[in-house]
Amino acid sequence: MVYAASITTDKDTSEANAKETILRVTKGLIYRIETDFPPGCCGLLHMQLYDAGYMVYPASPGVSFHGDNAVVGFDDCYLKGAAPYAFLIKTWNLDDTWDHTIQVRVAMASAEAFMSRYMPSVSWEKFNEVMKNIIIVQADERRAALEAGAQELGEMVAE
Repeated sequence: MVYAASITTDKDTSEANAKETILRVTKGLIYRIETDFPPGCCGLLHMQLYDAGYMVYPASPGVSFHGDNAVVGFDDCYLKGAAPYAFLIKTWNLDDTWDHTIQVRVAMASAEAFMSRYMPSVSWEKFNEVMKNIIIVQADERRAALEAGAQELGEMVAE
């Protein structure tokens, strides 16, 4: 399944006042991420994707995806194993003249047969064991992030 969000960010939106958009997904394996920056963005529209209060894409702290007439896309194997089954997308637009729109796409496999396609060298039993451990770690990280002030994500997802 591919989940997508088209996000228009107003001109003069600073990083400190970034627009926040919730992208609801399901439990499963993320195998591809894409962000489409149409012509005219001139590298002024920025995007970061968060999972339960911590930045996942890009993984480097203080960095964002941005571009012009480009699709930033890559394959990945990120397991979304714990609630909330949503991502927070932060965007900001440093253009002082134009609003800009991007589309963020998250491709996921939620069925066992599809997940094993992206990790063929790992047996399903081993993958299932790894998945259980990741769910525990993600739940702990989520709990810590929420306690550190990321509680508003849960409130936004609940709306």
